[in-house]
Amino acid sequence: MPKDLKKGIIAKNLHRLAQLEQILFTFGIIMCIVTTIRYHSNPKEHIFDFIYYTGYILSSILVLLVAIQSTHHPEWPIWRRNQPTYLAIFFLLLLSVSLLFYSTTPLSSYTVYVNVCIIAIVMLAVEPLFFIILLSAFTIVICFALYSVGSFTMILNTCLTTVIMSILSLFKWNSLIKEFTLEKVRNSHIETIEKEIELAAFVQESFSKRKIPDLINYDISYYSKAMAGVSGDMYDFYTQGTLLKGVGIFDVSGHGISSGLVTMLVRNIFQQEFHQNYNKPLSQVMEIIDKRIKNEKSNIENYLTGILLRINENQIEIVNAGHPSPILYRKANNECLFFDSERKYSSSVVGLNSIEPFFQEAKFEMEFGDEIILFTDGVKEAMNSEHDEYGNTRLLTSVKNAVQKPFENQIHLMLSDMGMFTENASQSDDITIVIIRKV
Repeated sequence: MPKDLKKGIIAKNLHRLAQLEQILFTFGIIMCIVTTIRYHSNPKEHIFDFIYYTGYILSSILVLLVAIQSTHHPEWPIWRRNQPTYLAIFFLLLLSVSLLFYSTTPLSSYTVYVNVCIIAIVMLAVEPLFFIILLSAFTIVICFALYSVGSFTMILNTCLTTVIMSILSLFKWNSLIKEFTLEKVRNSHIETIEKEIELAAFVQESFSKRKIPDLINYDISYYSKAMAGVSGDMYDFYTQGTLLKGVGIFDVSGHGISSGLVTMLVRNIFQQEFHQNYNKPLSQVMEIIDKRIKNEKSNIENYLTGILLRINENQIEIVNAGHPSPILYRKANNECLFFDSERKYSSSVVGLNSIEPFFQEAKFEMEFGDEIILFTDGVKEAMNSEHDEYGNTRLLTSVKNAVQKPFENQIHLMLSDMGMFTENASQSDDITIVIIRKV
């Protein structure tokens, strides 16, 4: 038997023993009290009852003490760490057999004997070699005692019980080994997947990292956090020397490695097509990008929602492909509002084969100190423990407060507000925020 299987069984048995011995200890205490009250007028004739139930208390204490010692000494050999289990079964069988020599009805001892066997098989994982040998030894003792009183029916019942319990013990042990083997395979598979996700996250992060030059026309601040390892959110900045020429923020449908791989696939597509088609209308650029993504991702079902901005000095062109509307901050009148809150300029998502693509652009201007806040839906859909969404209203309030502070602190303040609402509960989606300020 593998050593790790034995260690797993020992840990499981020690946990179960703690529960079992607590029950037996409580049972012994209660029955000692009941015996004392019931037979207080004639205690000598029922002294064995008191000794019998005291046996449960003493054996429980002894087994628990040995179990505690085993727990504190993981370096002990396997057989020694199994001692609590062996002792527990031995004491329980010993108590049940002792009934036979003092009870007037052999059925009482047989009933307890059967119950002990069932408890041992159900609650504890015991090697059949030990269990069957111990069971057979006690069965021989019981049969001799029953033979002396001529109870041949009970002898037959006891022998049949031993055979049945032995078969059950073998079946339970075989099932336990199969269960452990499957658990080991599953854990190994999970560990492999976790390592792959960790590697994919590292590759994704390395792939997306690039140094943004010091820009003379705009300031940039951004934050992105994956729900679990690999992120399905993608953001990118398109520069020309020290000028910011465009910004993209996109959210790939689904989660996990597949969505993360799609972000790496489409990032270069956006970069190449944005720069190569800079003089074409932005809606046409999105059509080109959509067509190329469909061709290159082939049968992959993931699609993207997102926003593509093109910047020409103060003028901003925007295509919103099924994404949450960004927030505009106007410094002149200290106003924050959702751009296109009525979705007049909303376009179709990117890379979905089942729909006919439709993209339209809008234009607006940004003056000195103005800001545009882009975010993925993981921000406004963040939930607290009551399953209430953060929502657009709370987000807009948070942005209004944040834009009054130094630019480098704004995202931190927004995340702090969201964290206070969610009480740092785990979220079900990636979170990305990008802030662009005209300078």
